[in-house]
Amino acid sequence: MILIIVIYNSKYMNTHHRDTILISLRPDITIDIERESLPEEKFQQHTLRPILKFQNAVIMEYFIAKTASSNIPINVHERSLFVENIIRKDLVLRNQLIGLVAGLFNSEEFAFYLQHVSTLNKRITQLLIKRLQDQF
Repeated sequence: MILIIVIYNSKYMNTHHRDTILISLRPDITIDIERESLPEEKFQQHTLRPILKFQNAVIMEYFIAKTASSNIPINVHERSLFVENIIRKDLVLRNQLIGLVAGLFNSEEFAFYLQHVSTLNKRITQLLIKRLQDQF
C-alpha cells in the first residue's frame, strides 16, 4: 500500500489569491467608460472581452479541432454562416467554449454570472461567433 500525503499551501487555496492571479493574466482593453451601461454590458466590457482575448488561441485551436471533420466552405460568407450555425446548433461545442471563458472568472464574476447565466451565455456566444468569424 502506498500512502500519498498532500500538503496544501494556504496561499494557493486562498480565493483572493486566485482572483488576483486571474485578473493579472488578462490583457488590457480600451473601454468607453463615459457611457452609462447595464451591468451585463459592463461585465461584457470588463470581464468577457479581456478573457476572450486572453483565451483566443485556445478557443481557435479547440474550434478548429472540433470542426476538422466538417465540410468547411471556402467562400468567406459561407464560412461565416458555417461558424454561426455550428456554434448555435452544436450545444456541446457551444457549452465547452463557454466553459473556456467561464473557467477564468474570479469568484465575484462567477457569482454575477450565476445570477445572469442566460443573458451572459448569449453575450458570450455572440462574442465567440464574431471572434471565430473574424479569424476562421
